[in-house]
Amino acid sequence: MANHPSPIPFDSVLSVDNKPGVPFDWNPTPEEEARIFKRWQGFTIAERSKDTSSWVWEYGIEIQSPKTRRWICRPCIRQKSNNPQSYDSRGTQNAEHHLWKSHGHWDVSGKRPVPSLTKGGKRMFPSITDIFNLSRDDPKEQSLANNLIKRFDREHFQKLVVNWIVDSQQSFQQAENPRLRHIFEYLNPAVQVTDAHISRHTVRRLAIRYFEKYKTRVKGILKEAPGQIHIAFDGARSRNRHTLYGITALFRNVKNEPQKIVLGLPELINRHTGENIAAEILDVIRSFGIEDKLGYFTLDNAGNNDTAMEIIGQNLGFDPIQRRVRCTGHILNLVVKALLFGKDVEAFEESLVKGELLARAAHDEWMKKGPVGKAHNFVVWVRRSDMLTQLLRQLQREYFAASEDPEIQSQGPLDVHLDNDTRWLSQYYMIRRLLKLQPFYDEFIIKAKRLFQEARKGERDTKLPPCLEKKSLLGDNDWAVLRAFENILHDFYVVVQVLQGDSQSRRRSTGVEETFGSMTDVLEAFEFLLGKLEEAKALIHQYPEPEQFGFNINLGWMKLDKYYRTLKDSPVYYAAAALHPAVRWTYFDDIWSQDHPDWIQEAKSLVQTLWDTEYCNLEVRTTPNEGPVVKKRKTKLSSFDKYREAHRRGQSPRPLSMTPSVDEYNRWQSDVSIADGDVTDPVQYWISKQSEYPRLSRMALDVMTVPAMSAECERLFSSVGLMVTPLRNRLDASIIGLIQTLRSWLRAGLIDELDDILLDDGLLHELLAQGGERGDTVIDDEQ
Repeated sequence: MANHPSPIPFDSVLSVDNKPGVPFDWNPTPEEEARIFKRWQGFTIAERSKDTSSWVWEYGIEIQSPKTRRWICRPCIRQKSNNPQSYDSRGTQNAEHHLWKSHGHWDVSGKRPVPSLTKGGKRMFPSITDIFNLSRDDPKEQSLANNLIKRFDREHFQKLVVNWIVDSQQSFQQAENPRLRHIFEYLNPAVQVTDAHISRHTVRRLAIRYFEKYKTRVKGILKEAPGQIHIAFDGARSRNRHTLYGITALFRNVKNEPQKIVLGLPELINRHTGENIAAEILDVIRSFGIEDKLGYFTLDNAGNNDTAMEIIGQNLGFDPIQRRVRCTGHILNLVVKALLFGKDVEAFEESLVKGELLARAAHDEWMKKGPVGKAHNFVVWVRRSDMLTQLLRQLQREYFAASEDPEIQSQGPLDVHLDNDTRWLSQYYMIRRLLKLQPFYDEFIIKAKRLFQEARKGERDTKLPPCLEKKSLLGDNDWAVLRAFENILHDFYVVVQVLQGDSQSRRRSTGVEETFGSMTDVLEAFEFLLGKLEEAKALIHQYPEPEQFGFNINLGWMKLDKYYRTLKDSPVYYAAAALHPAVRWTYFDDIWSQDHPDWIQEAKSLVQTLWDTEYCNLEVRTTPNEGPVVKKRKTKLSSFDKYREAHRRGQSPRPLSMTPSVDEYNRWQSDVSIADGDVTDPVQYWISKQSEYPRLSRMALDVMTVPAMSAECERLFSSVGLMVTPLRNRLDASIIGLIQTLRSWLRAGLIDELDDILLDDGLLHELLAQGGERGDTVIDDEQ
């Protein structure tokens, strides 16, 4: 029969003396003393000339005989063990191992590391039954152990600890404090048994575990994709000059649903050369095994991207020029800067960055840029001062309160909006916000001057700040120019809103389902904006300083036209438009037949070559026809919508050619329905045509799902910025990359679940702040 102690009452199990990590009272009770000396006859309590220094004496009593001294385990005595342990007191190693293995006690000072989970294949952490000396063979003690185990939720405990750290603004190192850990273990030994303590490596372990768990599944989904996988990548510099490269993929799953995911976020530690960028991109692509499924790459216009694409193309066997799509958002941003700042934009921006100009010098540089420069200086000045920000808010609140209009009374104050280099069309947002604040500007300047004069009263230097100098103030002509720029830039804003989508269908508030970010819209977007700039040039006489205004408009037009002429580098732009049932080649005839008939033939040749070389003889699997796609028209149209409507209603029905020798592409050219002009979602249209045109639908779906902008990379960097605050500078770039990748897989429905810690930015702030091994990468969160 097994020799084990009798069942222990539950209250006794939870008593202080039986808790791991809590030192016992030095003096044994008379009953315990009697048990000790009954077992060790011939011994007495040891006499020492000085205190012992080892921590094991907090859990033991020393006894002596004429020949030896022994250390007696107090937890064994207190638990009335039938076989209390004792060891020669000249060494403490055996006592340490016994206290850890049998009772879960360890040095509370934290000076010595806790033994690892396993050693030589044997478990080193004690179990609940070990700690409480319970027998698994006794039904009552077995039931008690099971209840104790089931009552502890490891993940919930960890989240509670992190919540406490964040809410109380503790340092994350506090979670590693050995005394705090002993408190947790005292409250529930399962904290130690399940290794539930939070550490600076918790997030890393979680991220790696989930990434390794799900990567094979994601690779399988990518392999099964029925079409091409398109890539977008871009870099973002940290405050301390490190670079992360976001790599995103857009593809169709087996249900023909567009999917977007992050493949990786590697840190580029070496120089940001095209060679180094290509090496990182190739590593990620190869790690997912998608080399043979790649489609097009959407990138900005940086020179190192040209080199990177050359190397990627050489390694994977495709034409890097034809497969490279220039991010339309980046192009439009360059055009807007030419419009607003005139020539030498790059030199102007470089002068602002070099040497981090002092406030006065930066102010003077911006003053050279006219009304937009004045507006920028004003916004910077207000944003840097809490007092001025509050003044601007107060003026608005007073106006709202004085109004008798309930709608105005319910409004809240607006702050100025600063333009920056990381957001497309940020100057438009700055100008638009400032025009809303124009009614408060004059009174704001008067009161700001008064505040400044009162603050400087009695001082020798009473010179006004630069923004209060007369030449810096915005006058009527300046406001007129800003309003004119807002009108022009609004069309750019509308186009960006359309093109920065992800090729996924979404239902508008009007009930219309439409695809945003489709490559089919790019050609029309260029034509639309070029036309708008030509209209603005014809009206320059209406604006102050018409000569300068016209000069800037012309610079913007030339910049846009320069990139318009690069569309021929890749067939994807023309193919996506020509295969839209509401656009077709009719649109090309409308816009080019008069001035550029040769462009039409060139475009048709490019698309024909793409069809002949990649799709005409492609082996495909046919899928059931899902029926015709007829979409309800929008009731509220933007200027860009109206332009597209005007060019998409001109399709005339033509009889379908039934000649057997005619291939799918040429057969579809004559397959025109009167309903084609109503199609707003060409992706769904081609999904419905897969049985009828299996190869041509594959080509159409491939080119139409190419992202027109690298907006997904920008969204990725915005998410990274939310994970990191300016006060938490130390985080590991590899952890950020894994977490963002896993989150994108979860959003796309490719994986089932993630630990709550990896999903909560608030919890991650403190974890990432002190969890990095390199500890030096931060993404600027002002996107």
